[in-house]
Amino acid sequence: MQLLDLHDLAALLKRAPHTIKRDLRRNPLAVPPRLPRFDAAMTTEASDRAWGSRSG
Repeated sequence: MQLLDLHDLAALLKRAPHTIKRDLRRNPLAVPPRLPRFDAAMTTEASDRAWGSRSG
């Protein structure tokens, strides 16, 4: 399982890191689910792919 940090996630979603951080609070459905007990934007590559196919 590969973990993605804020910058990896930003590159994957083609968004700025500060936009992702803002979306975590303002629009949590706009970003993939995060892992508990990790950095706010820490997520797995697999969950990002599943989230991306769902949000379409």
